[in-house]
Amino acid sequence: MAQNIAEVFSNFSQKLARFNKSPDAVRAPSPEKLKNSYIEEKLRERGEKLRSSVASTYKVFRAPFEALGENSDRAASIDRDEQNLLKAYNLFKSCMDIDKENQDEIGATHIQNVEIHSPLSDKASYIQGGQFIYLLCWLYFEQNCQEFFPFFKEIESHNVLCFERAESFQFSDPHEKEIFELVKAEFYS
Repeated sequence: MAQNIAEVFSNFSQKLARFNKSPDAVRAPSPEKLKNSYIEEKLRERGEKLRSSVASTYKVFRAPFEALGENSDRAASIDRDEQNLLKAYNLFKSCMDIDKENQDEIGATHIQNVEIHSPLSDKASYIQGGQFIYLLCWLYFEQNCQEFFPFFKEIESHNVLCFERAESFQFSDPHEKEIFELVKAEFYS
């Protein structure tokens, strides 16, 4: 009987060795690998939800009347906001162009600071609600206004619309940078 047990173990060992060498061998993942794949899946799901949310929101800002309907008050409001931002951008850029002409002279009078008071500065959805990034994307991508980036700055308890040269602009919120990059990848790549 001792020989039979030894043979059984020997046969089992040989079969196990062949199984382990087989490309079809199913291996149970380690707990660490399971945890990592779970985390990766959750991150992928989060990324997909964010991408979907950003895309659907930006579609509204990209073409408000098409997305919300011709008679939509919200579409009309977004369109007004976009036109106000475009006017502010053009006003600021004009000031900077005039200032650039004057800087050729030594000791020339020049513009030090431009504060633009805009109705956008009074809208909580843009100041605190995180929706301004979509207007910024519309201005940058749809209107090709890429020399300056708009942002809000609080001065003496009120907000003003400011602009900064694109090459020196830094998003103050990493989430806004992520939205900007998602819009760029989803609609303009």
